[in-house]
Amino acid sequence: MYKTAHFLYKLHIPLLPYLIQQLLRVCFSCVIPFKCKIGRNVHFAFNGLGVVIHARCTIGNNVLISHQVTLGGRGGEGVPLICDNVYIGAGAKILGSVKVGNNAKIGANAVVLTDVPDNATAVGVPAKIIVNKC
Repeated sequence: MYKTAHFLYKLHIPLLPYLIQQLLRVCFSCVIPFKCKIGRNVHFAFNGLGVVIHARCTIGNNVLISHQVTLGGRGGEGVPLICDNVYIGAGAKILGSVKVGNNAKIGANAVVLTDVPDNATAVGVPAKIIVNKC
């Protein structure tokens, strides 16, 4: 439904994308604006139940987003940039002008307020980078 709404938005059709966005909100209790940029093979677990995404947010390719995730701003600071091959755990909040690098993982219920480098794992409130010792 998002892809259809985004396609119609790019064609400058104003009403239909908005109606599709509202249908998503009612059916799945999620806010996935048609203005945000979402790459290929992005998967929303449980049909995006409870997901909230800022309209200016950019999400790369091959991203898995669990339920109850928020990707939003922090009082005018900007919005998150999610790179490719990222996993975002259930209930995670990524707020402000944050870049989540390629192949990164965000733990469940983490609150990410700073950048996450490539191939890193961030967990906790506020999120801290942990090192895998494998």
